[in-house]
Amino acid sequence: MTLLRELALYLTLLLILLFAGSFVLTVNDARHYLQEQLNSHAQDTATSLGIAIASAGTGNSAAMDSMIDAVFDRGYYRQIRFTDRSGKILVNNEHPIALEGVPDWFVKLIDLEAPEVTSEINSGWVPMGQLLVASHPGHAYRSLWSKVSGDALLFSFGLILAMVGLNTLLGVVLRPLKKMEHQANRICERHFEIQPELPKTRDLRRVVQAMNRMAEKLDNAFSEQVALIEELRRKLVKDPLTGLLNRKAFERRMNTVLSEDIGEAGGGLILIQVRGLEMLNRCHGQKFVDDLLLTTSYWVGKTLLPWPAAFAGRRNGSSFTVFVPACRVSEVRKVTELLFKALVTMEFFASPEGSNNLHIAAVTHQGRCSTALLLDHGDKQLLEQEIRVKNCWDVTDISGESGYPYMGWSDTHWVEALEKVMSEGLIELYGQPIMGADGAVACTEILVRITLDGEVVSADSFMPVVERYDLYGKFDRAVFFALADYMDDRDDYRTYCLNISPYSLLDDDFYHWLLDALKLRQDLARRLILETAERSLMLVGERVAERVDKLVATGCQFSIDHFGVSSQALTFLQMMNTHYLKVDGSFTRDLTASYENQLYIRTLAMLAESRDIGVLAQGVENKEAWEALKQLGVTGGQGYYLGHPELLV
Repeated sequence: MTLLRELALYLTLLLILLFAGSFVLTVNDARHYLQEQLNSHAQDTATSLGIAIASAGTGNSAAMDSMIDAVFDRGYYRQIRFTDRSGKILVNNEHPIALEGVPDWFVKLIDLEAPEVTSEINSGWVPMGQLLVASHPGHAYRSLWSKVSGDALLFSFGLILAMVGLNTLLGVVLRPLKKMEHQANRICERHFEIQPELPKTRDLRRVVQAMNRMAEKLDNAFSEQVALIEELRRKLVKDPLTGLLNRKAFERRMNTVLSEDIGEAGGGLILIQVRGLEMLNRCHGQKFVDDLLLTTSYWVGKTLLPWPAAFAGRRNGSSFTVFVPACRVSEVRKVTELLFKALVTMEFFASPEGSNNLHIAAVTHQGRCSTALLLDHGDKQLLEQEIRVKNCWDVTDISGESGYPYMGWSDTHWVEALEKVMSEGLIELYGQPIMGADGAVACTEILVRITLDGEVVSADSFMPVVERYDLYGKFDRAVFFALADYMDDRDDYRTYCLNISPYSLLDDDFYHWLLDALKLRQDLARRLILETAERSLMLVGERVAERVDKLVATGCQFSIDHFGVSSQALTFLQMMNTHYLKVDGSFTRDLTASYENQLYIRTLAMLAESRDIGVLAQGVENKEAWEALKQLGVTGGQGYYLGHPELLV
């Protein structure tokens, strides 16, 4: 029970007791007054009537009867009786006790006594007889009932008015408590809000000010930790000049993308070589060279915006690398051409001095391959370009017989195939366990496969097409239906982690459909962890934050996938209602040999724990890495060491 309700209840009970006590005292006083009135009225009537009868004389029965009738007919008496000395009744008038308009329970509760007064009648010194006067309680009961019912109505109205006024007053006075409750809940949800309006009540004002100071300090402490981790991450993975990935970080990312568990589709590697930097440094100075490299990195990043899965790095002082996962030859050619056009129009490369200083070599492989293979072919291609006397670019496909036929499909063919898959529900669900640090299965990651030309194709092969043709909502809906049907057929009550594109959440139709579905199936929602990739969330995070909050309110949880690969990734912890962070596999591979990665994961785990967020590690491939991750504070992990994907049937 809330404080407002408790105070209102206690004060209401107090008012009821006060009103009830006052009412009872008033009724009791009225009863005693009426009882005394009945007694005195009977006595006075007996005295005055006795004197009148005595003055009429002993034998004047008609006069006595007339006087008694005149008094009795007023209706205030139950009985008036006159008897002579021998006890003979000379006059007897009597009314039955009939109490019209007064409830029986009230008569029994009040229980007024009808007094009887006996008076001796004497004519001079000669006794005439005895007069008995008994008051009728009817008028007293009716008078008292009228007063009680009127007072009860007045008291009830006053009580209700007092209760309403009291509750209204308490609601106004204690309104800051609701804001404090909201503020405390938001702090629990890792949103450190400040109450700008302070209550006028001194005690509440102090409490609100204390809450604001606490929220502000927590926010500052968290912001400092975020800044520390971001700085650590920047030094760990970023080139200090250009802000692109450094060589180690780029190759780790590339190894992760081409790993055994997710690298089925291959990709395209683009090498960008800026020649003659030593000569330029001697002729124009270090600042000129730094500005040239910064401008080059800027145009590389801007050109890659339409390909959110692509990432770029600085390989050494004069060369840059770009990797586009699961990309067809035609798509790699398009990316390479756009990069060349963007760079060759730079002032230096467009001048005669820089007309032979820009070479771009792209190597693509459809299907599984290694990072070393792509880099080796790319380096050879760059060497071949050095004999040319102008800026140039080229693309080579080294897939050979290992390439998949569907990688050569046209866009129209791809869209038709995907439309058929979604409309007919030709989706296969695979599950990979996510193990907790305690060794138990925490949840199951849902991996989607489809069949093309008789071959089972992983999501890495077709998701770029889904992204390119804005089929997010339709595809995510089809996967959700498939998972819901599977969960309905199972009674194991396991938790499943389902990847949802943030672009789907921006789609009003999909979002409202998903929200309604989770509201209707809260039993299913409580077994779901909705997950979205960090690289996509970076582009739309602010716009979906509120929608994520409403989805989480249905009972499901929210997770960020491939965490740490984007800059300012930790801003999501303040922006989104997040329950889990999945650290990208590039931080966990060769973990035991990288002190920097260990430090980053440990610091991230400490920060996440302070906000009640679980940290999961991706790409766990061996026992040593798993043991190290548990020591660093992760709450769970997934990878081939912990469990292979298996078809859900």
